Amino acid sequence: MPALFSLPALAGAATYLAEAQSVSLDAVGDDHEEELESFQSAIEVERLQPGFNDLQLETQTDLSASQLRLPELSSKRQKCDHNELFENLKVASQGVVCVQTRQEYQRSASQRLFSVRLLTTVDARLWQQFTEFCAELQFVDDPEDIDKSFPNFPKELPTWIAVWIMNRCDEIDIRTGTAKGPKADRVTYNMGQKMRAAMTHKFARDFGLGTQLWTENPLLPGKFHGNPSLSVAVSQYMISLRRRKVRAGETVTSARAIDEPTMRALWEFNTNFEQSEAGPVSKKRKQEHPEQWAGYNVRVMLHALYLTSLLCLLRYDEALRVMWSDVHFDKNRDGIFRVRLLLPFRKTHQHGGIAPFVLYPEPNKPWMCPIRAFAKWSDTCKQLGIPRSGYVFRKKIGNNMVSANPADAMSSEGFLECFRNNLLDVKIDPRPYGTHSFRRGGCQYLAMVLRWPFRNICSWGGWAPNFDNPGTLFKYLLSWTDTPLVEREDYFNPNRAGTDPCNACGRTCHCG
Repeated sequence: MPALFSLPALAGAATYLAEAQSVSLDAVGDDHEEELESFQSAIEVERLQPGFNDLQLETQTDLSASQLRLPELSSKRQKCDHNELFENLKVASQGVVCVQTRQEYQRSASQRLFSVRLLTTVDARLWQQFTEFCAELQFVDDPEDIDKSFPNFPKELPTWIAVWIMNRCDEIDIRTGTAKGPKADRVTYNMGQKMRAAMTHKFARDFGLGTQLWTENPLLPGKFHGNPSLSVAVSQYMISLRRRKVRAGETVTSARAIDEPTMRALWEFNTNFEQSEAGPVSKKRKQEHPEQWAGYNVRVMLHALYLTSLLCLLRYDEALRVMWSDVHFDKNRDGIFRVRLLLPFRKTHQHGGIAPFVLYPEPNKPWMCPIRAFAKWSDTCKQLGIPRSGYVFRKKIGNNMVSANPADAMSSEGFLECFRNNLLDVKIDPRPYGTHSFRRGGCQYLAMVLRWPFRNICSWGGWAPNFDNPGTLFKYLLSWTDTPLVEREDYFNPNRAGTDPCNACGRTCHCG
């Protein structure tokens, strides 16, 4: 961590920097994952199967008129020290990203989908606010100068985006670094995400820059290319802003956890799906049968992937990178079949040393049985003539086939689209769910269904050796987005219905 330098005139910003330096690297990685999750979860729902239109879904927006209204600008420009302004931004963001997380940015940026498309009028208004803001602070002479600078955008553009969001969302005054007054306008972190999404959409679509990471051209120093909204500077600031908003008591939306009833519904639908030979599906049949987005073979693979991520508490990218050489079938001393996952690396263990994940059958709950899932997928691969080498979870080809190329793994975008289509099959709104839903659901399943002690969950998930951030576990266990387990009137109800019988002792009480 860099040394804390003296900031005599920026007391509020110095406090933020001190807090950032006390955060562990594990917490930094978790915050980064949450930012990527919210970014990837914004995939356009319109791409999903037509069945989405048949669901009765709640719609809401927190884009109030006051948030979309252009800020009042003084006719006289205020003098602004740009160097001091950028120093304030550095103080607010410093210490947020370690080298490992910075590399994760570069690896993940190429896999991202740009954030959810906002209404065109909303994008236009936010873009206008941004350009007017840059002109007010004398970053540019005229608001139109930013558009005119394409394709040679200034290298400071990501900093301008971060400062613009800071001005609306954060607690410090961007000019002085001191806390804003109680009457000062502040918007939520979710609104800050929408502001960034509008920038991402503008640069990705209107300027045609896509989702490439904002980087300097190695052949032309001083020249940058890519999407300025997907720069490290903007990502650093958004992560630091999110932490401060949470500490201040603001509710920040996370992906909803997958629970056992949902896993059962998915398993029943996929298992009972009509088996047919792999082949093309006509457009007419797709329109008449929206569930034909995937055939039986693909669904077998997906359920094995779901259980792998959920039971082993794996990040989505870790589960997608599991290879057949990592999967070992054997028996224990009692003759019980089991699966041993020997992963060569994880995000927190880049150089190996990972304890194996040993999974056993679950005969009473076939929808939660990893042995059945892996055996079924292995047998399906054999029937399709696909060698059981390379990646276990392959890219979907057509609707009922997967790639035969051992190196052709399913992408995170492909996984998310399949997962959300699968939720639509069972009439579940897919929008609250994302790629972290299985890791969150796994923690809740181990704690509240299997009733594991927290110590065992930490050890199983790989958090035990240096678990200095207990908020990670509780963040997965508790979230307002998750389905409530108990109705409010039943907490003390003496006649409350019992739970499913415990497989070990047969009790149906709510202890644990």
